Amino acid sequence: MALKEKNIAYLAPAIPALSETFVYNEIFALRERGYKIFPLSIHKPTDVSESVREKMGPVHYLYKDGVIIFIIAFFQCLFSRPVGTVKALGLLISDFFQVGVFNLSAYKLIYQFFAACRAARLFIKNGSNHVHVHFANVPCQVAMYASAISNIPFTVTSHANDIFEHGLLLKRKAERAKYFVTISDFNRRFLMEIGLLAAKIRIVRCGVDLKYEGAEKETSNKIRLCSLGRLVEKKGMLTLIDAVAILKEKGKAVSLSIAGDGPEREQIENRINEKNLSDCVEMIGALDNKDVGPWMAKHDIFVLACQKDRNGDMDGIPVVLMEAMMLGLSVISTRISGIPELVINGETGLLVEPKDPEALADAILKRDIQQSLIDNAAKHVLSEFGRDVNIDRLETLFNE
Repeated sequence: MALKEKNIAYLAPAIPALSETFVYNEIFALRERGYKIFPLSIHKPTDVSESVREKMGPVHYLYKDGVIIFIIAFFQCLFSRPVGTVKALGLLISDFFQVGVFNLSAYKLIYQFFAACRAARLFIKNGSNHVHVHFANVPCQVAMYASAISNIPFTVTSHANDIFEHGLLLKRKAERAKYFVTISDFNRRFLMEIGLLAAKIRIVRCGVDLKYEGAEKETSNKIRLCSLGRLVEKKGMLTLIDAVAILKEKGKAVSLSIAGDGPEREQIENRINEKNLSDCVEMIGALDNKDVGPWMAKHDIFVLACQKDRNGDMDGIPVVLMEAMMLGLSVISTRISGIPELVINGETGLLVEPKDPEALADAILKRDIQQSLIDNAAKHVLSEFGRDVNIDRLETLFNE
């Protein structure tokens, strides 16, 4: 059924965090199409671009309200929405025993239920007639109870660790959602394998809004590499550093710039020192979104050596790969998750197996092949991962 009014609540873990550019870019795109968006965030992020914060406007941070306000909201919902509140309470009880009384996650559901009472009140107050959620873990758990209370339908976009590592009650979430959206065919197959109905699953990419800027770069004999991402195990930065060490041992002139921050920073710095790479590898820390393009444009090849971490977490399809393609860089990544849907080996970029520095070093040396793929890469991003085509897909789901 088509929305009578374009009034949508957006719920995500941390709006507008730098790590969730795809969330706020969707919000901005929908606002451009006339939607009124109410942003509701579970937590208040610390890594925020001031320009994005200003453009976003007010965001309500749900968990800052606290347990007392949540309990008050529960009684308000019980009085004003008794049928929906009792229904949501029944779902909570069923979910609690499904997860298991000896599982800490079951007890967290209780807190999320009370937070959902507050969220439901906010959705109603703001006149929202649909809720869209990013990430199928905590935000979705809040949204599904809030939806039952308020009788406002919801859709959810799932990404990576929210289904691979923290995939709690996924079948139930899909049953309760209007649609269970995901970002890749790989994810869709995974969800179907664990029992989600194909009819409920839709693919909407995390679209990028960039023009192809494949301008000529200054020629250099040096291989200029860059990589960007949160400094965590699944980004494979240690593998990339080992690949640079292999290239240096072969006498190749190479440089690497790594942008980002995170818990593995010290370990990465230690590896750089162990491999005697301080003369050719720099770590520049986190970048504001507006500074990413100019920084990337100084380099020839963007490398993201994604891998599965020790907990089974892995990337979906990193948006930064799309950004690099649209800026005219050659792209090298790994055969994992949905990445081969974007980086098609030999067509739009090069792929190697995860945790294989030798193969990565060999791919970096294939300069002639990489250059021939740049135009194809940009065309592929525009046709399948462009912002407008994916906002069209999302808008269709809202209005079905």
